[in-house]
Amino acid sequence: MKVSLNFGAFVDGLSVFLIGVAMVFVVLFLLILLIKVVGWAVSTIENKQHPEKEVKIPIKQEEIKQEVTPIIGDDLELVAVITATIAVSLGTTSDRLQVRSLRQVNRNRA
Repeated sequence: MKVSLNFGAFVDGLSVFLIGVAMVFVVLFLLILLIKVVGWAVSTIENKQHPEKEVKIPIKQEEIKQEVTPIIGDDLELVAVITATIAVSLGTTSDRLQVRSLRQVNRNRA
């Protein structure tokens, strides 16, 4: 078996390889660009159909801390909030759920 070193064929093969790899990356870049343009166009059309603007209300840090801390003795409101949250996560209404008991689960794992 005789091996001949044909440097010209190697350079031609290498140039074809590099052109192929470059074309793949160019096409991928164009696809990413196309997807971003279509996403931008769809979001623009949806915003024109549903002109809902977000209203930002400034909230002080003290108000946030005050709202987060639960009030002791107001268990019915807490049960209502938990029931509503579970109903939303299950995709049903809260009148179809029945809360029998609530207990705190300690998840402190060492």
